[in-house]
Amino acid sequence: MMDTFTIADLRKEDVAKQFGTISTLYIPPRDERPVYSSMAEAMGSPAAPVKPHSSVQWAAPKLNKVSVYGPHERDVIAQIDTHVTPEEHKKLHTSAAMKKFMTDLALKPKFLEEYKLDPVAVIESAGGLSNQEKFGLKFATDGAAAAGVLMKATESDIASSQ
Repeated sequence: MMDTFTIADLRKEDVAKQFGTISTLYIPPRDERPVYSSMAEAMGSPAAPVKPHSSVQWAAPKLNKVSVYGPHERDVIAQIDTHVTPEEHKKLHTSAAMKKFMTDLALKPKFLEEYKLDPVAVIESAGGLSNQEKFGLKFATDGAAAAGVLMKATESDIASSQ
């Protein structure tokens, strides 16, 4: 499925809610660059760009395809349908303040720069973040690590700084 948005749309809350950790953002080139026939010919290339459905074929050796999933991942995937969530499992939810904080990091370059210069000060000045969220943001060196800390750790792990 593909939706099309303008860059300005990405600042709208209803649009931002549609993006998750597995979303792909593709930004096409703004303008198609002109083909300079004389330069293309001087370099031994055709004057017109090659069309996707042309007779040009890949001439290099075939690449080995490596599975993105190892044996452990395939085993886990096979068990998804029969998995039962343990009773002690507690879902952690991100607060509205954390969503805003992460959105601001992504969409406001000045805010990101301030965060990089002094993350603790920026985190402490942000209102509404839970202690867990503050800990995760201070502990992690990047967003993926922060998400990993917040999603894998239990409240007692976070409280004991583990």
